[in-house]
Amino acid sequence: MQRYIDAFMRILGGIHVLLSHIPLIGEPLARGVSWCMAFLPWLGGVRKTDSIAETKQQLIDSGQQFGFPFRFSEIDGNEFTLELPYCPYGFTASEHRYACDTAMDMDRIMLRRCGAELTISETIPEGAERCRMKVRQI
Repeated sequence: MQRYIDAFMRILGGIHVLLSHIPLIGEPLARGVSWCMAFLPWLGGVRKTDSIAETKQQLIDSGQQFGFPFRFSEIDGNEFTLELPYCPYGFTASEHRYACDTAMDMDRIMLRRCGAELTISETIPEGAERCRMKVRQI
């Protein structure tokens, strides 16, 4: 099963790379793909949470379900840091920065549905060793 999830994520990444090169309509189309994906019910069963601890647990469960090697910091107030040692979409080069941003809309929207906000601090396409994000309950 993991093989299929990994392949699907790479295909989705490829779609974002392709769309990011289309002038004028590429960005809205890529973000539209992310918005549609964020509302599919099989994406980890994301639901509204009442606390940052619940949001973190949903991400832990989702990461286990999809085989993503999430690393979490301790909760500090109403936020925590989430890290990924590699990009599930396959974004590795600087020319993938724009595609990365459009693809991450899916994660932003899913976390908004939890009542949280995702802020991306570092990405692999920007030259970081890992992707690092802050999740804050709003």
